Parts: sequence; structure tokens; C-alpha cells
Amino acid sequence: MVGPKRHFLPLILISLAAFIFYTFNHFSLSPAIAESNHRSTFPDPIPTLIHPNFSFVINVLAFNRLASLSRCLRSLAAADYLGDRIHLHLHIDHFTSDKASSVDPKLREARRILEFVDAFDWKFGEKVVHYRTGNVGLQAQWLEAWWPTSDHEFAFVVEDDLEVSSLYYEFVKTVILSFYYNASNYSPSIFGISLQRARFVPGTDFLFVYSSLL
Repeated sequence: MVGPKRHFLPLILISLAAFIFYTFNHFSLSPAIAESNHRSTFPDPIPTLIHPNFSFVINVLAFNRLASLSRCLRSLAAADYLGDRIHLHLHIDHFTSDKASSVDPKLREARRILEFVDAFDWKFGEKVVHYRTGNVGLQAQWLEAWWPTSDHEFAFVVEDDLEVSSLYYEFVKTVILSFYYNASNYSPSIFGISLQRARFVPGTDFLFVYSSLL
């Protein structure tokens, strides 16, 4: 066997030294980089609080169905809120403009809905009515229903054709306390829950959830 020529020996030594230097730096810096990325990507768990002070907002998405909206609101008002202060925000979409049909019946129905929600008694907190001046559709209603004001505000979004159990808030509050304010269960991957099974609408690529906590 013929050994390497002498003029290749310095090159081999330099390459070996570079490899050792790279290996040492890679394994010594990787844990620090990983820890830094972990801190920047995931927020620290919220310390466990026995009696956390959070706010809760119900967002009802409505359109032109007075009968179903009244059932939805009455079921929400009949729920047990455990003495907590709960705010109600109603988001009413404007009727669609169609030249082929008369506007008068739509105006009368919109007026009936507004009169009903204005007179609806909500004794658990503030009631705010948002009425759009133009039709935006259900998807935009969902996307623009809630703008959180802090990390301690939670929103319950429900469409107007649903009714809730009188015990729904007790379940929702238990979930909030167990998975958000309990550090041992906290996960930054949990952004919300649904109170009913999500389902795909045949012939579309959309996954619909009609009530959810965010």
C-alpha cells in the first residue's frame, strides 16, 4: 500500500481540525438554539390560578330568521352562568340586494329583528347589537365576530339557528379552568373547543362548526 504524498498531509490535517471544530460547536450550540426557538415559538404556561378573573363574550351570528334567533337567545338567557358576568354581542347581517324581488318585505323583517333584539332583556352583562349596512355572508360574520382585548377574554360563537343546554356554561368554564389556567394541562396548541361535532358539507371543501369557544 502506498501512503499519502507529503504535500497532501497539511491538507488532511486542516480538514480534520475543521471537522473537529464544527462537531464541537454544533453539539454545544444546538441545545441553546433549540431552547431559544422553543421560548420564541410557544408562550410560557399561565400560572395556575384558583379564581382567575376572565371575561366571557357570547357572539350570536344572525341574519333574517327571527323565529330561530328568538329560540337561540331564550336558550342562552335560560342558562346557568354561576353568578359570572357574561356579555352578549349580536351580529346581524344585512339582507341581500336582489333586483328581482321587492325590498319592502326584507325591510319589514329586518325591522322586526332589530326591534326584538333591542327589547330583549339580558341581565347577565352588557348587550351590544351590531347591524351591518351591507350583506357580507356567514364566513365574514365568523371571521369578524370577535376581536379579543386581552389574553383573559374568551368568546363563545353561536349561530342563530341553535339552542344551548342550560348547563353549557358550566362545561365551558370547566374547560377554561382546566386547560388554560391549570399549568399542568396548558398547551399552546389548543386554541378553542367546539360544543358539537364538526362536519364537512358534501360537495364543498368547507368544514362547518356551528358553535365554538375561542
